[in-house]
Amino acid sequence: MIWFLLLVFVFALVMGYFQVPIGIMYGILAVMIIFFLIRNPLVFGKDPEKMLAYLKKSKAAHLQFLFHFLQGNLSCLGEYPLEKSATKLGIDALRERKEYGKAKVLLSKMSGHKTKWYALSDIAIQEEDTESFKQYKEKINDTFLLNMLEVDQAVFDGKRKEAVALLENMIPKLRGYKLLTAVQVRKQILEGKI
Repeated sequence: MIWFLLLVFVFALVMGYFQVPIGIMYGILAVMIIFFLIRNPLVFGKDPEKMLAYLKKSKAAHLQFLFHFLQGNLSCLGEYPLEKSATKLGIDALRERKEYGKAKVLLSKMSGHKTKWYALSDIAIQEEDTESFKQYKEKINDTFLLNMLEVDQAVFDGKRKEAVALLENMIPKLRGYKLLTAVQVRKQILEGKI
């Protein structure tokens, strides 16, 4: 990503030096952005296998972390410095390890973002705290996260077939990270890992 931004900056400098008309500059910038979005399967991708291959060969630490996390391979994650940063992946890893106290501490440091409310809702499901679950769920506007909460609730209640059916209905409408997440959750439910 940083190379892309540096390339855009260098192009802007060169075009400014040669006094290229602004319309052409915007056109070239638009083509570069579209090329980047098409080339990166995690943004609009529809093929989960291609997205997983992209994550697997990626050299970025957060993408490798995401790959191992989505595969359910927590032993490969090692002791990721979770307590130092309140990142979505770190909080997800703590929730996966059932360290809800540490996750709540990290979540309290986050601003009121939909990720925070989703994580707190999921923790409330696991702790069987229906009042907190309803309170946090009301703050979420994202339909994908609301549907994933329904899936989490169905899995927690032992209704795995209903959870898989919900995911099957969601998958054709999703792209990118959301699609990859839904496919991996469905896979883990079918394998009995969740």
